[in-house]
Amino acid sequence: MFQILSMLLLETQLYVVSALFTVEVPQQLYVVECGSNVTMECRFPVNGSLNLQLLTVIWEQKRQGQSKSKEVYTLRNGKAFPPSQHRNYTGRAALLHSELKQGRAILQITSVKITDAGSYLCLIDYQGVDYKYITLEVKASYKRINTQVMRKPAEDKFVFTCQSEGFPLAEVFWQNEKNFNLSGSVNTTYTVTTDGLYNVTSILTFKPNVSENYSCVFWNKELNEETSARISTLALMSTQYSGQKSLILFVIPMCVMVAVLPSALIIFHKRKSFKNGQPKKDRKRKLNPNLKDENRDDFNSQTEALYLSTVTASRESGSVGL
Repeated sequence: MFQILSMLLLETQLYVVSALFTVEVPQQLYVVECGSNVTMECRFPVNGSLNLQLLTVIWEQKRQGQSKSKEVYTLRNGKAFPPSQHRNYTGRAALLHSELKQGRAILQITSVKITDAGSYLCLIDYQGVDYKYITLEVKASYKRINTQVMRKPAEDKFVFTCQSEGFPLAEVFWQNEKNFNLSGSVNTTYTVTTDGLYNVTSILTFKPNVSENYSCVFWNKELNEETSARISTLALMSTQYSGQKSLILFVIPMCVMVAVLPSALIIFHKRKSFKNGQPKKDRKRKLNPNLKDENRDDFNSQTEALYLSTVTASRESGSVGL
């Protein structure tokens, strides 16, 4: 409950003066993305120059379903009052003091969390008392979806996993390229983080068609927002057949080596035998210079016979001519 408000209203009891002192808000609803910064403003009449020593500004936050409010920031008699600030806003919530002279009480909250959403009270006590409420809504889209593909051992099935964080709680369903919902075994669970986000994990187990791609879709009904992540079949193929490819890459070179090795050995032995026989002939010629090469004798005898036959034929032709 806003105890400070009740106390201050009871203390003043100057309804005529309070009626003349009015707090206004230029914007009643703020919608921001989780992790961003927000500035919420309420305005009050200064009536000339501002006397900070007479000014009290109180910002409080109350979430739906909670009975107690949290003090976000307090300026009492022109000075900040940190002891009353709730620990959830320590180092994140501040009042822009430079704007107070213009009658603007601007509350700035950095790194907005889901737990910051709720109703905010802006109470001003300065020559009168008045307050207004401002609503802050925080949304967190399921932008980053982490995917994983695994193959179940000894089974012809695959396990697809999609995980993401967001707010509010999203529904998850699986589709193929034709936007048909998959009928495999789906298990979707969630937990709540310390920042109030929903950590949603969806697991699909089924026998896929490797010619298609698949998607997990996160549907945020309250935000009317849909985000998805695609799982490529190339990852499936590489996971499924990587072992077979490795085996083929090992077997083919081995078969080539087995086929080529005997031929290489035969050629090697023939060359070695030829080289070993050649020096023996050379050594025989050196030891016996008179030894004739049989091939050379055959060649000389054949040449001599051919020469005699040629001479004889020439003589016969000459005698006929005479």
